[in-house]
Amino acid sequence: MILGIDSSGKTASVALIDQGVVLAEYQTNIGLTHSQTLLPMVAEIFSRTGHTADELEAIAVSSGPGSFTGLRIGAATAKGLALPYNIPLIEVSTLAGLAANTTDLFNDVSNCSAAETTVYVHPIMDARRQQVYTAAYHNNRLIGEEEAIGIDELIRRLNQEDSNIHHLFLGDAVPVYKDYLVKNLTVPFRFAGPQNMLQRASSIALLGEKELALGNTVSSADFRLSYIRKPQAEREKEAAGLREFDITHDAPELLKKHNTEDRLQAQNYAIGDHNDNGYEDNTVPENL
Repeated sequence: MILGIDSSGKTASVALIDQGVVLAEYQTNIGLTHSQTLLPMVAEIFSRTGHTADELEAIAVSSGPGSFTGLRIGAATAKGLALPYNIPLIEVSTLAGLAANTTDLFNDVSNCSAAETTVYVHPIMDARRQQVYTAAYHNNRLIGEEEAIGIDELIRRLNQEDSNIHHLFLGDAVPVYKDYLVKNLTVPFRFAGPQNMLQRASSIALLGEKELALGNTVSSADFRLSYIRKPQAEREKEAAGLREFDITHDAPELLKKHNTEDRLQAQNYAIGDHNDNGYEDNTVPENL
């Protein structure tokens, strides 16, 4: 039994699966923060199904890319559930999870001229600053690599593809750039339906189940997020030639402090805005 968690975007989603069967799934897109919604959804999913956390074989978590804050909340939630029961975690790409939403590709490309048409699935997530997080998938297999790329560069690349390849787009960048894609793409393409458009924890869990069978799990301590692009605060810090405060080099005398208040003040705090959610300025191209 696997619990899936996705909080990489504006929606928050939790799902419980067992041997390829989705037992329950909850998804919210109501403007609340993920810290307000994830744990109540997890509690509800266990309550409704009659299962408990100690029955879990693993917890599959969307590991990025996506909202920096959202990813951290999802990871913290998963670790909090996993640690008491020593449950392994499974890192699942957000983009792979989106691509897995559309397992029956020919339903989504029903307007294509022939059943044997090659279909590339392109999850596109809004990375702001006229960029998207994206990758290409064929038969649920990654082609190339995940990347943050300008929307114009993505269009340029796709327009050089063979015209026999059809392209399917889904993700939260679709409503942002839909008209722009329609106007500028010259290759065959279409958009996924609303039921498949956004992140779903069931897809994360189902992919996690495959990874579990291969033994691809990590401990809570070893779980890592994949931002692809560094948070804005970190990029600004590097541009200014700043670095994180290191107590062992910058203030070793504080290590000798013994009272609680002084020790708290001596913690290593990263420089930057910890509320950064990855959604920055999103000025679209002038000809949009």
